[in-house]
Amino acid sequence: MKNFSRCVAAIAALSMLAGCASQQVKDKAAVEKFKQDVTGQFVNEATGATLFIVPVRARMVTDEALYVERHEGAGVMSRIVNIFTDKEGKIRLGALTFTQEGQWRELRENPELLTALLPKDVRPAGSCDITPAKDNNSIAFSCGGSAVETFRRL
Repeated sequence: MKNFSRCVAAIAALSMLAGCASQQVKDKAAVEKFKQDVTGQFVNEATGATLFIVPVRARMVTDEALYVERHEGAGVMSRIVNIFTDKEGKIRLGALTFTQEGQWRELRENPELLTALLPKDVRPAGSCDITPAKDNNSIAFSCGGSAVETFRRL
């Protein structure tokens, strides 16, 4: 009877581990799909603003990230967007801004520079909302409390 109880407990533990691994695989797939859906160059036809979104590796800061650069006139806003899933498996985004903007230049052309990014190089900047349209030809974008804008894929 003791051995039977141990076997049942072991099977239950393995089932729970398999469930956790399965959810991790689903979460990872959802993050990868999100990155594919939002990566690219976009334009807001009303304002002329352009938006560049590129997946990056910034392992010292976050596991999954996007580099976002928004240009309007002479102004440039750049952020690292931390991608993660909540308990329900929904994609969540957190914005990080650079502590020294001038130190991190030309990241769109050289995203590999972000592999050297350290936690001291960024600080939280609120949340971001990047929502791809169902046809993936446009996105709704807002970051750090800015108004939601619609950008069309170029």
